[in-house]
Amino acid sequence: MSYVGGPEQPDQAEPSTDVVVVPGRPRTSVWSTPLGIFAGVLVLAMLTFGSSVALLTRVDTIAAPADEVTRTVAPTRATTPAPTAVRVTAGAATAERLDTGAYRVTFTWTLEGARGGDSALLRFSIGSRVVSEQRGALDANVFSSSTGRFTVTTSQECAADGWSAELVLLRNLTPVGEPTSRAPGVTCR
Repeated sequence: MSYVGGPEQPDQAEPSTDVVVVPGRPRTSVWSTPLGIFAGVLVLAMLTFGSSVALLTRVDTIAAPADEVTRTVAPTRATTPAPTAVRVTAGAATAERLDTGAYRVTFTWTLEGARGGDSALLRFSIGSRVVSEQRGALDANVFSSSTGRFTVTTSQECAADGWSAELVLLRNLTPVGEPTSRAPGVTCR
């Protein structure tokens, strides 16, 4: 077989070189147009701000009454009343001779309004001469808070003029009443 216009080619097909171009509008995405860009930015802004607002307003509706945190306000500190003076009634003091020649002198007071732990200042005298002062606290060894009885025992030298103990300060205040407990003097040899 032979063709007109060319040599004979037995088993080979002829390649097609025809390309068809159809003129028209180019295909573009909706999001690349100015209207599409505006719509995309608007949707993103609504999602961003809308979700934030939704989260802020949703907090009250999510919390159950059992989950609420109870707020407690610390009570205001009550003003401490100014310390009041303690009322003192002095009791009789006793003197007992010891084997050493010294005397055990016991002084007593009744305190109204005193508490265990209150500070006290005592002044000891023989006759009119002050021999010592002692600071301390009212503890269970010398003070009974249930009865208000305050007892101090000292060892003193013999004195014909007697012994006395004055409760000078209690709670750093001068006590009210009779603060001096006195024991009568003895005949010294």
